[in-house]
Amino acid sequence: MDLKKKLPLWMAIGAGISFVGALLILILAVPNANAAYKRVLEVLMACFMILLSMLIGVYLWVIRDAEPNFFLFDRAKKRNIPVENLTYSMINERMNFFLTLISDSPEDLWQQNALERDIKLGPRRIYRPLLAYKMLIDLADKNVESYWNLLLNAPEDTVNSLCSALQQGGEQEMVKVFGFLMQNYRQNPDKIKDFILGNQRYFRGRMKSYIQKNIEFFY
Repeated sequence: MDLKKKLPLWMAIGAGISFVGALLILILAVPNANAAYKRVLEVLMACFMILLSMLIGVYLWVIRDAEPNFFLFDRAKKRNIPVENLTYSMINERMNFFLTLISDSPEDLWQQNALERDIKLGPRRIYRPLLAYKMLIDLADKNVESYWNLLLNAPEDTVNSLCSALQQGGEQEMVKVFGFLMQNYRQNPDKIKDFILGNQRYFRGRMKSYIQKNIEFFY
């Protein structure tokens, strides 16, 4: 990613040098050159053109999308978009697809603890925090009793895995509050619901920043 960001600058410098060199030859040297000297100038002009062609070729090779990124690949344009252009709607679309790969239903997702299915969570379990955020966001998005019951009736090991996954994503204080609420308010869940609903935008922002920070692991 760093190479892609710096290459346009290097290309611009190389192209500028080639252009200025060729221009100086045309303006200063060619009018006063004899036949032999003109041949030398023609060789120099050809070298500048070759250099410029090589720079363009290297640029096209580096910026090519050797393989699609899970979150960045634009199916219409057949290429990866810049990571800066990633939006939550794109993330949500890809995560909805991801859910179909790891679970047959929302009930299975919560009751069978999909957060511990290492084989489906990618290298270094990179998708695990994203799955945890997605599970909480879907509760808030649906905001219906049947979905809230998935959380309220979830086994203790699933809740612990959810907290662990959020910590893997860099959460600390939020996990402490969520863990406390789950331990003490399952029978009176309004505070749990308010906490998740109130942090819905925060969860979305954290998903986006986590993906951008670890984008190289999603190829």
